[in-house]
Amino acid sequence: MIHPDEAIAMMASYLRTPQTGLRTETVSLLDSLGRAMPEAITGRYDQPPFDKSAMDGWAWQSTAGETLPAAPLVIRGVIAAGKAAEHDSASGPILPGQAARIMTGAALPSGATRVQRFEWAEESAGSVRFTKTEGLDNVIRRGENARTGDVLLAPRIIGAQDIAVLAADGRAEVSVAKPVSIGVFSTGTELAEPGELLSGSRIYDSNRPQILSQLPRGLCSTRDLGKLPDDYDSTLAAVKSALDSCELLILSGGVSMGDFDYVPQALMAAGVQECFHGVAMKPGKPTFFGELVKVDESAGSPAAGLARAKVGGTADHSTVGKASCLVIGLPGNPVSVFVNTELLIRPLLSALCGIQYRPLDIPVAVTETISRKGTERVEFLPVRLGHEGVRLVRYGGSSAIQALAEADGFMRMDIGVDHIEKGGIANVRFVR
Repeated sequence: MIHPDEAIAMMASYLRTPQTGLRTETVSLLDSLGRAMPEAITGRYDQPPFDKSAMDGWAWQSTAGETLPAAPLVIRGVIAAGKAAEHDSASGPILPGQAARIMTGAALPSGATRVQRFEWAEESAGSVRFTKTEGLDNVIRRGENARTGDVLLAPRIIGAQDIAVLAADGRAEVSVAKPVSIGVFSTGTELAEPGELLSGSRIYDSNRPQILSQLPRGLCSTRDLGKLPDDYDSTLAAVKSALDSCELLILSGGVSMGDFDYVPQALMAAGVQECFHGVAMKPGKPTFFGELVKVDESAGSPAAGLARAKVGGTADHSTVGKASCLVIGLPGNPVSVFVNTELLIRPLLSALCGIQYRPLDIPVAVTETISRKGTERVEFLPVRLGHEGVRLVRYGGSSAIQALAEADGFMRMDIGVDHIEKGGIANVRFVR
């Protein structure tokens, strides 16, 4: 059994590069939303590309130290955004004693050094008098926001604000990681599909819909592989078929120590090498992780695998072969499934897309003393955020799926910690 931080680090160690199998494609700007951008974007242009007015007002030329002209200024034309200044071509630059009407975003005319807002000026008979001193020059200088060659965006999952940055740099297309192919099984003879009539001791399968919904759609293409009975031969046959068509295979249930938990046994019989089976966390302890490794026949021996040979505790990506499919077996309880999908699968999926996962982990005060009995595992408890901090939601353990609907995140209690006093600080992974 390994520490959850070690398991998370192992997931991140599968970071793909073009040299280790990362595949990219070029998509239109709008189609890049939610996709993984594995390479940094540098600016093609200065932003803004010229000195421009920060507001609607009067462009004028001040002398050294002058913020308010002593006399009214002669009006010289109007400058609209996107159009050249009329007086530049007709009568030369703005001179001392002159002013031009200028609109927000318009290029500052030559000779002008400041902009006075319309609200603080009075116009009369071809001249304008300023009534109040501006504290700023109200000019956005060329390259003030970004310079040509600056890093505009580091590798990331592209959001709406990133679309705006890319558009402002004139980019109609973006290079993004190709989606990772993922197959999802749920196991358990007792499972019924939502909508079916229940009979006997059957229950509805919530894990598979949850996993398929929790995976970021822009990073992966998912296949709902259905549910498997608690039967070794059926599980082995289904796993063998799925391993040939997926880069990542996810199963829920059947990974613990029960008489009918066949998943680890079937996976290893199908050629999957175990990287770990058991994580010192609550919920999610029985989690299995492994890899199906290709054989490099030219080297004359089976590949060591991405996670089999370790250097400094992380996967050695210089090994002869590489995994053709990674496999995660999750426990069957739904809170375990949700927590481990967030803590383990999402970092792994991000790494396979060439980026590092950036979760929202924030230290937050707790509004009540929180205690627990066992301290041998790292525990993640569902909490809700309020004005004064976070509080526990009603939670009866890893089968209490209803807690997920109320929780904003999960607070972490580390090994050896049996309580956090009211007002103390807990690290919270926010999921909403």
